[in-house]
Amino acid sequence: MASIAATGGGFAIWSTAKTTDADLDRPFDLEAIPDEDRPEKLNAALNILIVGSDHREGNDEADARSDTNIIMHVAEDGTEAYGVSIPRDLYVHIPEYAEASNYPEYTGTDAKFNAAYAWGGVPLTVLTIEDFTGVRIDHVVEIDFAGLVQVVDALGTVTIDIEAADADGYITSEPGVESIHGDHRFFPAGPNELTGEEALDYVRQRKQWNRGDFARMQHQQDLIKAIMDSALSAGVLTDRGKLTSFIDSTSDAVKVDTEFNVVATAISLMDLRSDDLVFMTTPNLGTDTMGGESVVVYSYDLENPANDNPEATTLWDAIREDTVSAWIDQNPDLVGGGEE
Repeated sequence: MASIAATGGGFAIWSTAKTTDADLDRPFDLEAIPDEDRPEKLNAALNILIVGSDHREGNDEADARSDTNIIMHVAEDGTEAYGVSIPRDLYVHIPEYAEASNYPEYTGTDAKFNAAYAWGGVPLTVLTIEDFTGVRIDHVVEIDFAGLVQVVDALGTVTIDIEAADADGYITSEPGVESIHGDHRFFPAGPNELTGEEALDYVRQRKQWNRGDFARMQHQQDLIKAIMDSALSAGVLTDRGKLTSFIDSTSDAVKVDTEFNVVATAISLMDLRSDDLVFMTTPNLGTDTMGGESVVVYSYDLENPANDNPEATTLWDAIREDTVSAWIDQNPDLVGGGEE
């Protein structure tokens, strides 16, 4: 009887997983991007692009912008994962792309990185990343504001260590940070248990810290780890059935590419914990004015970035070659953080 029950349970998980994958919204076809325009894949490591858009329900999706872009690199052996945040104001080359969904005539120029999403959505974002990194993006996961709230609420809450504001005009009498949005809720410094709306509110803030957008990127990284920790405490990361059910309950919160088997990938990575996930931000040369705009400088010579930003070019090499752990050993000061 036990074996029959186990077989039945396994079939139920398989059936739910298959249905969940079939029900996912899959608007991104990376296979449609000409292969000659894309980097070669060197190994079985996995590179997933996480895109967070500022789209809100009721607004035109064409007006959405990408607030978050993280390359999630999972080592070939599945025991290590690394997230690299890309500043939205990073000044890079946006490749020419006649198929850009909104403004193809703007492509083929240097601009802030998030212009790629505004001009050509996810496909142009992928092309832009692959152009300046040489890293092949295997899959894409896009989540908007409502989706983020839904994912957190499906877990109940998440716990995030709140960073106190330190920018002039935003320092509060009690250490913490006051939101500049909506009801201007206050987050006391230290560990806070947050709902989905509260977590979204906190990770959208940036003006209250001297590091600005770099602080916001770090808080987004903190949220991803907090989601992993909450999923672990809820048993989602230790039980295939719970994991499949969680993905099923949040499947309408995300969009993915046509080839991504989300459930199978998630199950294969069940042993990963937040401590196994190391975050960093794209090495950069700080802020400056280029093209009449305040930007984050990737390189003053975009055709030869190794000349003034060798840390970035060697990081992309390490991701391509699946040797990120060795790169971190050589560049420990670039883990986490942000601005040079």
